[in-house]
Amino acid sequence: MTGVPAAALARRAPNGVETGTETAAATPWYVQAIGAGLVTLVVGGLLVAVAPDSTRRQTDRALESPGIAFAYGIASLVAVIGASVLLAITVIGLVLAIPLLLVFALVALVAGEYGYLAVGRLVSDNRLLALGCAIVVSVAVGSVPVLGPVVGFVISSIGLGTVAMAVLS
Repeated sequence: MTGVPAAALARRAPNGVETGTETAAATPWYVQAIGAGLVTLVVGGLLVAVAPDSTRRQTDRALESPGIAFAYGIASLVAVIGASVLLAITVIGLVLAIPLLLVFALVALVAGEYGYLAVGRLVSDNRLLALGCAIVVSVAVGSVPVLGPVVGFVISSIGLGTVAMAVLS
């Protein structure tokens, strides 16, 4: 049953209404896995190529204190979402809240790759080998249905936390 497309699982009730699990999977697992790998390849590759010293510092920070980095990542996420909600209460603040969330999403996307690169550095200190391992880990995380997004959130939060720690120190 796992190889059957979601649309094939849909059934028609006697009154003509579709029932079943037609909306069970929005995108196949392999699309999510390939997308995660491509993001890590492009963003992580750019971080390694353009800013190797900064990338090494951030991944060192993630490897030295992953718990603290995770806490900083969660705190920054809560702070930005909370500030956006407070800004969105007013009409004038809504003009600021939307760009704040968009910029934070971009920063979180880039900063989250530090977490994956830190996982890659657990295997090797060679930049290219660490990047390759980070790509494999992101593909593996992207291919697991329920646990994968949780693990990806933790890894990305650690990367985001290292950037928050760098900004606040």
